[in-house]
Amino acid sequence: MRLTSAVLVLVAGGCRASALAQSGDDPLAPVRCYMLADAKNLASESAIQLCSAALSEAPGRCYVEAVDRLHQLSEQKVLTLCAHATSLQPLNCYRRLAAAGTITEDQMISYCATRCALGPAPAQVSDAGCIETAIRIGLALQTAGELCAGSRSAGPALCLQAGRDLHTLTDSSLVRLCSEARRCQSEYPPPTESP
Repeated sequence: MRLTSAVLVLVAGGCRASALAQSGDDPLAPVRCYMLADAKNLASESAIQLCSAALSEAPGRCYVEAVDRLHQLSEQKVLTLCAHATSLQPLNCYRRLAAAGTITEDQMISYCATRCALGPAPAQVSDAGCIETAIRIGLALQTAGELCAGSRSAGPALCLQAGRDLHTLTDSSLVRLCSEARRCQSEYPPPTESP
């Protein structure tokens, strides 16, 4: 009985950690993603494009694995395949279709790339804690506003602060990397319904 309880607690904890990773609660995810891509010598602007507003390290992991295993794909095709990824599913999809050999490379990339939901984003109020943190770490008010527009927490400011430790990116690059305003619309929580 005790072993079963321990297993259930571990499984529940793992599920909760997975759900948090997918819900965007890791404010440092864009920086971690960037570091993975940077380790594979991806140009800084391309790494920012890949990891901008990432919910997890998944786009960087996808890029690293694609570079290591799919040598035939151009860098731009790998970026298209892996941008906005929340898992390695785009890469797995591509591999499966490539093994079948029935459609072209461009069709596989188009089919397997992560898509953002169409339509307007739900209403989103920016979090005041983000601006407060951004100003406290020395950002100008205009830059802080750009960073924190549409933020759900102080996460973008914490991401920028962590990114400064890399000593390779300017604050304007970090704003593009860490701002939540660039997230897919479907990644915002759905509006709650009134009873």
